[in-house]
Amino acid sequence: MISSTRIREALLENGLDILVASSPQNVFYLSGLESLTQRLLGQKAFAIWQTDLSNPIIVLPAVDASIIVDANIPYNSIYTYGNFFLYEGTDISPSDRTVQTIKNENNFESPISALLSAINSLPLTSSKIAIETSGFSFTEFDEIRKRIAPKIEAADDLLSDLRQIKNKGEVKCLKQAVEINQNAIENAIKTVEFGMAEHDLARSYESELISQGAYPLFTAIGFGSHGAYPHAVPGTRTLQYGDLIRFDVGCTYSNYSSDIARTFSFGEPDPILQRKYEVLNGSMDHGIDLLCDGVSTDIIFNGVIDYVNEHGPDLFPTFDRNHVGHGIGIDVYDHPTISPGMGTLKSGMVLCIEPPYYELGTAGIQVEDEVHITSNGAKRFSHCHPDLLII
Repeated sequence: MISSTRIREALLENGLDILVASSPQNVFYLSGLESLTQRLLGQKAFAIWQTDLSNPIIVLPAVDASIIVDANIPYNSIYTYGNFFLYEGTDISPSDRTVQTIKNENNFESPISALLSAINSLPLTSSKIAIETSGFSFTEFDEIRKRIAPKIEAADDLLSDLRQIKNKGEVKCLKQAVEINQNAIENAIKTVEFGMAEHDLARSYESELISQGAYPLFTAIGFGSHGAYPHAVPGTRTLQYGDLIRFDVGCTYSNYSSDIARTFSFGEPDPILQRKYEVLNGSMDHGIDLLCDGVSTDIIFNGVIDYVNEHGPDLFPTFDRNHVGHGIGIDVYDHPTISPGMGTLKSGMVLCIEPPYYELGTAGIQVEDEVHITSNGAKRFSHCHPDLLII
């Protein structure tokens, strides 16, 4: 998803020759590769950029060679490691031959030897390389330091900073993920009926996601007092009149996440709960109104918290939170977190804003929307209803 121009600019600004990603999320971010073997089995994959490259160098397990072909991933060169047995039939297609070539051409015994060979194939000018440390053990990283002449520094913070600002392609995926998530909630809530179990509503919601091309990421749905459990696992609890229904749900679309929350009432709600909903929704809207390029996370956090305490002193105990939102992208929790001392927000960030309230023995009330900060202000990807909707 990232542009080669932006990568080169980041390398030049930081005086780097080479940038190496090692975590599944950052390998995908720098190359478009989703290595199933890395995600499922914990094996290693790397994406490597250098200032003169227009596409990345990719290091991956030999078994994943076919993913490069299936996903049509652009690359400068590919290094594989390990062995995998692919047998050839009598009718071999060009793509079949490409898979075999990728698997066998630059094959090494281990991921570290493949990575070192890839790095050593590149010309160096600044003698400084940034490598994401999270994909290595201490021993592995120490081995790399000993076998590479240039100075090595950690790339983790640089990659995190890059991912905070979304490009047009990422924004498009995030908007689509939110749209699917909203549609799935709206369609699932139409199926509710007296006596329905939470897990049946969860199944309806997740089926809607899949039918629209997304995949469930997490599904926290709770009825009545169970909705006060922050990560409510949908179970056998049945829906009763007067229950609040809390959705805190997420999905992925093209490897980009959505995270929104909605609260409904099955039948007429308790008037106090209705007022609490209105205050919480107002606090979220207030926080979104404060979003702009250059604003500090402190201002957003304090604005949301203060709104609840000023507008609902008779409804809530002193309201407080650890955070009132977070960045979103490949990870459902991208940086930054919207809490005190977390820095300045910038144009290009996509954020979730949320002021949930959990009251054990009563109900959970949660609203959460996604917002894109632009040079022209904040643009909402989703719109929570200002009133507690009655089903």
